[in-house]
Amino acid sequence: MTVSLQDKSVYNLVTSCIDKQIGVNEFLNFYKEFYTEKFASVLENDDSENDIGGAIEVSNTLSDDFVKLMNSKKSLIIAEYITKILFENYNSDLIKTFMPKLSDVHESRMLIHFFSKASYYFATLNDKLVVEQLNKDLSDSIIPTLLTLSIDPTDNELIVSLFKFLLSVVTLASTPIVISVQYKDSSQDLMKRMSKINKLLFKKVSEAIDSHIVFKDSKQPLKEMKHEYISSPSITSPQFISSPLSMMKTPMSVSGPSAAKYKDMKLLRYYKNIWLNNKIIKWEPINSDFLSRYVSIANSIFQENTPSPQISDALISDLIETSFTCFAQFVSNKQYHQTNANLNLLERQWIIFISKHLPLLILKHSSTNPQVVTSALEKIDTKVIKAIKAYYSEKDDAKSRNEDLFEDYPSASLDIRHDFIKSLIMLGLQPPQLINDFLRDDQVIDPKTLPTSDALTYLSPQGTQETVTDVPSFIQTSLDSLELQSILNTNTDSSNGLHQVLLNFETVSPTKQKELCDSLIQILDQATINFSFSTITKICALLSFNFSHSLTSLLSYCSPNALTSILMRYVDELWPNVEKSKKEEVEDSDEAIHISLSFSWALLLMINLQKNYDISLVDVSLIDSNSNLANSFSTRFISGLVDVPDNFIIEGGDPSVQDVQVKSHKLVQDWLSNLFVNGSISDALMQGTDAKQLSNLVPFIFKQVIYALEIDAIVDFNNIVGGIEYFIQPFMLSGLIKIVFWLEDYLLHLKYSDKQEEVINKIFVLVNTLFNPSTLNEDSQTFHSAILRMNVLRLLKIFRQFKKQPQSNYGVYSSDAQENSVLDMLINKMVSVLGFSPVYYVDSRLLTQENGYSQQKPLGYDRFLIFNENPVNKIMTNQINSFWNLHSSTYYNLDYLKEVIDLVTPRKFLTDVLLTLNYKLTTYGVPAVRNKSSGIESEQVLEYLFYFLVLYDCQSQIDAAKMIQLFEDDVDYNDNVAEGDIAVKAEPASENNTSDKQDDNGNPKTDDMQDDDLDMLFGETETSTHITEVEANPIVVKEEPKQYNEVSALERNSFGIILHDMKRWQDLAHKNKDISQKEYDVFCKYHDKYLNMLKTCVF
Repeated sequence: MTVSLQDKSVYNLVTSCIDKQIGVNEFLNFYKEFYTEKFASVLENDDSENDIGGAIEVSNTLSDDFVKLMNSKKSLIIAEYITKILFENYNSDLIKTFMPKLSDVHESRMLIHFFSKASYYFATLNDKLVVEQLNKDLSDSIIPTLLTLSIDPTDNELIVSLFKFLLSVVTLASTPIVISVQYKDSSQDLMKRMSKINKLLFKKVSEAIDSHIVFKDSKQPLKEMKHEYISSPSITSPQFISSPLSMMKTPMSVSGPSAAKYKDMKLLRYYKNIWLNNKIIKWEPINSDFLSRYVSIANSIFQENTPSPQISDALISDLIETSFTCFAQFVSNKQYHQTNANLNLLERQWIIFISKHLPLLILKHSSTNPQVVTSALEKIDTKVIKAIKAYYSEKDDAKSRNEDLFEDYPSASLDIRHDFIKSLIMLGLQPPQLINDFLRDDQVIDPKTLPTSDALTYLSPQGTQETVTDVPSFIQTSLDSLELQSILNTNTDSSNGLHQVLLNFETVSPTKQKELCDSLIQILDQATINFSFSTITKICALLSFNFSHSLTSLLSYCSPNALTSILMRYVDELWPNVEKSKKEEVEDSDEAIHISLSFSWALLLMINLQKNYDISLVDVSLIDSNSNLANSFSTRFISGLVDVPDNFIIEGGDPSVQDVQVKSHKLVQDWLSNLFVNGSISDALMQGTDAKQLSNLVPFIFKQVIYALEIDAIVDFNNIVGGIEYFIQPFMLSGLIKIVFWLEDYLLHLKYSDKQEEVINKIFVLVNTLFNPSTLNEDSQTFHSAILRMNVLRLLKIFRQFKKQPQSNYGVYSSDAQENSVLDMLINKMVSVLGFSPVYYVDSRLLTQENGYSQQKPLGYDRFLIFNENPVNKIMTNQINSFWNLHSSTYYNLDYLKEVIDLVTPRKFLTDVLLTLNYKLTTYGVPAVRNKSSGIESEQVLEYLFYFLVLYDCQSQIDAAKMIQLFEDDVDYNDNVAEGDIAVKAEPASENNTSDKQDDNGNPKTDDMQDDDLDMLFGETETSTHITEVEANPIVVKEEPKQYNEVSALERNSFGIILHDMKRWQDLAHKNKDISQKEYDVFCKYHDKYLNMLKTCVF
């Protein structure tokens, strides 16, 4: 039977639902039934006055129960239940009654959860009816309640959650929210608290209140005074205001406004510098959002409530000066302090930013006043100019820099300032004559020789200069007429328009560079969808060679993820469709070649992006919701480039299946027979094996041949050479990729083995057959050069090591060997490939030092070198001392710092830095600080370090929000919270246990189910025994496997994840009394500092 609910309360309903682990959505159905049955008689009274009074009485009754529930210290799911009742089942009377009673709720965690869930609901709300009802209640109940809510001023989490809720409802206002002036003071008090907790949220809420809320009878507030230090050019340049500490007779207070102001003044330029470096090294977009975030850096570190200045000429001037100062420090460090590294990609990114992106920002956001730029350039410190000139002088001619040690300026005439000015002239922002103002007195450039428009031009085959009016059409036309082998001709007068433009890409105006890059990405995207194999092949080929740093420029304009995801989609998802539907229809041999080459080039460009630009395919796949990482061929293939397995299994096959093993074995046998016995490849075999299959099959065969040579199992070596020559045919080129990388480790093993000279000779003959063939198909030439470039440095190093062997070892490689030995030909081939177009992380002397000998220092074949005089522990000591000294230059060269972190591992780096800094700061204070006991500088050291750690980990506010959620999940969900967590998680299990009560679509059956279920919640029917049986297995929820955590996966190597994991171990150790309270407090301070920086940092 159905039990009457007249004597039941909403308190009983909620507690029963918690006990039964009822999900939020299902609870709302129970509540509606409860509400209808219990209050129907009250609400259906015909007397309007009684009706109103009854509604108020009902609302008061429910509100009192809500307050009682929120103070009950039960599961946090209570807050979710109440959110559903109030807002999703929108009840205006109930909201007006309940909101003022929030002050009676003393459980801060419950309030935090309530505001968080409500914020999420309104942030995703698209129900216009609810929005209309909400607008009616904002001014008289919701906003006044939030502004006057009595909360603990030290509870930062509660304040943040309240403000997020306030922001979510205020932004939904369709008309101004008019409230009494009496709420203004409380509003300002709350805002003042918020400004010290989360600057970015404070800014957003402040703007929302200013634009949506009107305080009735209030006067317009006076405009706040601009912070006196915010526009000082000395903050962002070496013309730095001297420390007020040195001018004071008594030590400055370690707290209060003066300390905060001094900190702001001293460190603002440091923060801007590291922010810019992070922005550039991570390929983040340079757009209007860039400027708004740049201008917010000051507010993110100021301790005071200061408004962010608007984007203006002063901001542009500040950015110009800061950029050149950063670049000068960067190249100066590289020149004098990083002789053990060959890192030049970040330098190129800086050059592109200053010479191309900065002019674009000026074009879009600055006034037409040309004095903005000229005054900014004139303000640049002479030390900055000298550093830039010295670096460019060394690059142009190292000897000329030492001709006159007393010369004030180096001999180089042009540097990055002139590239910057040339771009401004092309955009019409400066007159051509300006460039001579920044040259030495004895030098001059004819202004007439400088382009004064941003037009894109090229020389036609007839020798006339053509202007491009339609960039996408120009690209497509050029691609259609491009002969692939002509790419190897580096003559800047190439007859192909697009090739010619890419060869001169650095001279193209910023606007046209961006348009070209955007168009190339769009055309490539469409080509993969439409299976335009020739277009895919040619675009990937042109980008792979990075002519005039064109690929690097493209990545700065377009997200690297955009290009990478297009290539991954083609190789992983679309390629099977190519094999099924396209190849059978193709009769043209050229088109068949382009089909195979399109796959090979796409794969090669992805390798280029990962190897040279550190673009993680795994991260791209994790970010792309449409990508299937588990079945990704590209990530699997590229992650195992150096590995060629001893057993071959056809692509996509299960090695444990007997049929797959048989097919794999037969495929290998067929290819071995065709290559080395028949001397030709049958059409059936060629058509039955696609480029993806060959990418693994060819290196497997090559490895088996090499091993057969080692044990002298080859009868006819000439047949082997003839078969290997097929590997460089266009349709088999994908198989060459792994060979180039696998040979690195194999040749290193060979060098130190005791193999006979004859065997080694034969192996090098085979390698030369692949790397330096006497004849090469014209369709293969371009890809052949491109794949050698991918691992040219390591191979060149090994070849030169063989050449240096004593004569007694391998006669053919000794100094008196024949002049054109196989090894010499391989070395010459590698050098020619290396110097063909820009390659990063290369010691330039490799192109001139024939035998790898240098009097200055050993030649570097790697990005980062470890010498006896500069071991790892010395490198780490220097880095930590720089952190300790607050020497900002440490953080300029993030490429160098990243190599150090990767070398010692992020975990080791973090622990060593924190332990050493804690010891040094505690024992010695900060060097050069007169008052050693002052805590200001010590805190600055740590805050600047954590600013670096957070920027290193996160690229955007979204990344930071996810990391914050990961941090706070463990902090928020204590023992009481765990109950709520289980209750929420139990919802899927509950659905499974009641599957027999659902229809075929998984919806609950309506037969009397809700009546029975509602009664069963209170344990008053005979069917309640069934519920007891279901409850007998509550442990199932706990035993469910961990769900995929996107943050932990994407940030798997981040300092934040490491720090958070270490905090868990510290908690356990502290609980078991394995560490002292002081040690635990220190680590908690680090954890909290990182979390606080996540919340306040501008990304």
